[in-house]
Amino acid sequence: MVESGLDEFCSAVIDFFERENVSYLVIGGLAVSVIGEPRMTQDIDLIVAIKKQDVPTFLEDALRNGFELDIEKELQRTELTGTFRLRRELYHADIIIASISLEESAFARSQKIKLLDRMVPFPSPEDLILLKIIVGRDKDILDAKSIIIRHRNKLDKIYLELWAQKLSDEAEDMKIWNRLMTLLK
Repeated sequence: MVESGLDEFCSAVIDFFERENVSYLVIGGLAVSVIGEPRMTQDIDLIVAIKKQDVPTFLEDALRNGFELDIEKELQRTELTGTFRLRRELYHADIIIASISLEESAFARSQKIKLLDRMVPFPSPEDLILLKIIVGRDKDILDAKSIIIRHRNKLDKIYLELWAQKLSDEAEDMKIWNRLMTLLK
């Protein structure tokens, strides 16, 4: 089987994170394709457990390993948004630095799934649903719905409801709770 450019890029990103011994979870469209309903994506999105003070060294290592990036620009992005981006040719990886308790729980509940001949960590269906409804864009809500449909009879609804309530309380906004309740109907 011939790998696509995206497959090669995703393999390079996963291999790099494994070599760097950085804990990560695949999220975004790629995770939805594996856990929910297949859909097109042109990038890879990851949550990483890395300390902000370790990001400069990590980015220098990424540059040495063939990723294209402007270290200063990515450090500024990290400071402002808690994210950074790795590129190679047409493809990019959006990296989110874990910063909320839900992400901590997602790491603890992660599952390894075979992807590109590698065992790769993905969030549980419940955690991916919650991560999607936090963002709440139309595309994310559709992604969450596809995961709920695929896993409907196996979902831990108590876990989902507890986290949706906790996240809504922390944000002092019931949007997350309301999105979940709408999707579970």
